[in-house]
Amino acid sequence: MTYHAQCACGAIKLEAEGEPLVQCYCHCNSCRSRTGSPVSAPVLWPKEHVHFTSGEDKLRRYSKNNLPEGGVYSCEVCNGLVGVHLAGVGLFDIFAGLLSDLDFKPTVHLNYENAVLRIQDGLPKLKDMPEDWGGSGEFLAE
Repeated sequence: MTYHAQCACGAIKLEAEGEPLVQCYCHCNSCRSRTGSPVSAPVLWPKEHVHFTSGEDKLRRYSKNNLPEGGVYSCEVCNGLVGVHLAGVGLFDIFAGLLSDLDFKPTVHLNYENAVLRIQDGLPKLKDMPEDWGGSGEFLAE
């Protein structure tokens, strides 16, 4: 399966090959500040499974720590987000709302310790991130 996404104006288009590794909700301060929303809905693939199909010349990259790899990608035309490259774990995050052909089925909440909107949906709530992503792997009560 190939999934398709684009920025708000359609100048940048991307594809993600295969099934995503994780579909989740994220409550971290970074996601909240970049989206302006109390919770985001990341869908994560291995970076090598995500490809820009058009508009790559219109990409803007922002790295909070000025790292040479990774960061937040947006469109220079509409300022719309197109994804986040989590270089440290080799993943690329495309927000669920950008994916036109994905049936979003989240399985976990990340960074729930930072939640400003508590969601009681029966899904597991990780305090921060999974251990293999550098987090504690600790779960919190709903």
